[in-house]
Amino acid sequence: MSTKQNLESFKNKKDLVEELNYYKSLIIKKIKEGDYNSALEKVRSASILLKEHQDSFNIKKELYDFYDLANRIRSDLGDHRIIYERRFNNLLREKLNESNLENFSKLLAMLKNEVDQNLDKYNLGDISANINKYFRFIKKMYEVLSCYRVLNYHNACDKILEFVKEIKSENFPNLKMLISLTYQNLIEDKLFEFSKEFDKLPISTLSNKMAINQNQLMNFINLIKEHPRSPIQDYKSRTQEIVFKKSRF
Repeated sequence: MSTKQNLESFKNKKDLVEELNYYKSLIIKKIKEGDYNSALEKVRSASILLKEHQDSFNIKKELYDFYDLANRIRSDLGDHRIIYERRFNNLLREKLNESNLENFSKLLAMLKNEVDQNLDKYNLGDISANINKYFRFIKKMYEVLSCYRVLNYHNACDKILEFVKEIKSENFPNLKMLISLTYQNLIEDKLFEFSKEFDKLPISTLSNKMAINQNQLMNFINLIKEHPRSPIQDYKSRTQEIVFKKSRF
């Protein structure tokens, strides 16, 4: 019905209220069906009708009723959205490692399937986009692990640094932790290889061999030096040499 037709049709409040009650019945039906977006569309149509006639009739009660309906719909819609948001956020808090990454990916795929099924119904486009982005990073994580498994140190380092740069601005804490731990393991394994070849090495030489900034390498060595698995025995500050543990096979 056009605006002109509305103004011509409702000569009294009774006719207007009957039309509004019709809208209300459609809205309640849509709410019961879980079709919240259609329900909001009906509320918007009714609101336009109310605004067109608010100077002609005393319709404060009707205005409040539809305002209350709109809030109810948005609340119900938000309740459904938050279920998926919480499930995704809970997955982001799961601790990841190489052995559980596949099972984690399956859980994420199950959530993605449910989100995509209700994409328009609950306005889940942003959650779906974040899940798709997360999957792209999982694919990159597998590329890193593939290099790591075949002991391709320099390729793995390059992929890790590229990964870190890309994921820096994303709110994916468990993937960030996984890539950090993978990098630590990669460095530690490389140091272990050097410990089998050398008793000690100047930090500058070791930095060049590992293609790591000297300060960053020292920070890492200080971090792992006390670990039982660490190949580092000591750092001689006077000679700036790294001393490796001798009991390596």
